Amino acid sequence: MQHSSLEIVTVDSKAHNKAFLNLPYDLYRADSAWRAPLRMERREHLSPTKNPTLNVIRDQKFLAYRAGKCVGRIAAFLNQAHRDIYQDNAGHFGFFDCENNPETGAALLLAAEHWLNSQKVSKIIGPSQWSVNEETGLLIDGFDCPPVVMMPYGRDYYPDYLSAAGYGKATDMYAYQADLYAGYPRPRQTQMMVKLAEQDKRVSFRKVNMKNFTGEVAMAMTIFNDAWSENWGFIPFTDDQIDHMAKSMKPLINPDLFLIGEIDGDPAAFITMIPDVNSAAHGLNGHLFPFGFAKLLYRLKFKGVTQARIPLMGLRKHWHNKRQGIGLIAQLCETVFANARANGFNHCELSWILEDNQSMIRICEQASAQRYKTYRMYEKVL
Repeated sequence: MQHSSLEIVTVDSKAHNKAFLNLPYDLYRADSAWRAPLRMERREHLSPTKNPTLNVIRDQKFLAYRAGKCVGRIAAFLNQAHRDIYQDNAGHFGFFDCENNPETGAALLLAAEHWLNSQKVSKIIGPSQWSVNEETGLLIDGFDCPPVVMMPYGRDYYPDYLSAAGYGKATDMYAYQADLYAGYPRPRQTQMMVKLAEQDKRVSFRKVNMKNFTGEVAMAMTIFNDAWSENWGFIPFTDDQIDHMAKSMKPLINPDLFLIGEIDGDPAAFITMIPDVNSAAHGLNGHLFPFGFAKLLYRLKFKGVTQARIPLMGLRKHWHNKRQGIGLIAQLCETVFANARANGFNHCELSWILEDNQSMIRICEQASAQRYKTYRMYEKVL
């Protein structure tokens, strides 16, 4: 596919795969807000033998070259789990990064659309990196703030490229930033909910059991799958994905920051907060070797990272809008914030949160968190 000096090529070799992986590190290197993720983690994310999500993915990746230099990338893919649930004959795109040139953006999007057309798809949705359970959405505001761990990065011209190509909004997702020392004393309603939970003998919470970490994560994800099942684009985590998540998360977990809430002795809610690995890895350009691993370990364990993120939390649907459930969530949030302060954190991102999830938005607001980034999912009829 040729456009003046621009060439779009399919990724079909080791060299192409390496270029696909490396492009963001070259493209964003000079951006002050860019935080390079660990290359080893990104490599595994793209590997069918390492990432179990790819068990249900059929994809084609593309690269853009201009005068022999790689200047853009995109992936088009079919997520069979999404198609089975929603029966919408939709395909997806993701990994959209490119130079500041409308021709490049348009050509990459067109390449993804043409491939999906060849798969008899009637709609394209994106961007996401394989599913909504991984990096999802196109940043449309908050470009001056660095992305925290497992959140996308992008440039402010990308939304224009999507609009020019005929894409419309599917939904927006918010990221909130909480100053862990701000907003005290809490609003009376929050204090009342926490007090109700403390006084209710049916309600309790505990730290995660690290000796049975895989089992604890599996239990938490059954709560998550139930809690979020009616949300836009939801795809439940599979057993393979849960096992992979447990192995990936364990080195980052402080049991003070992974809490399980119970009602009548049964697990009903959970919350987990992790350190922002992006902050710890800043300046390493994604490399762990030869000295990056030592620096990362020192920053995480000794120097301390002060930014955290809550990527996962949930309350079983049975307890939504019930006194015990509301009180338990308030208690978990306030406890994990207090524990985070005791462990040296002063800020925490709560993300991502759908624009119509009013209960979660209220929780963020009651915690004095400020909405500071918006990520948009787009769609287009093919």
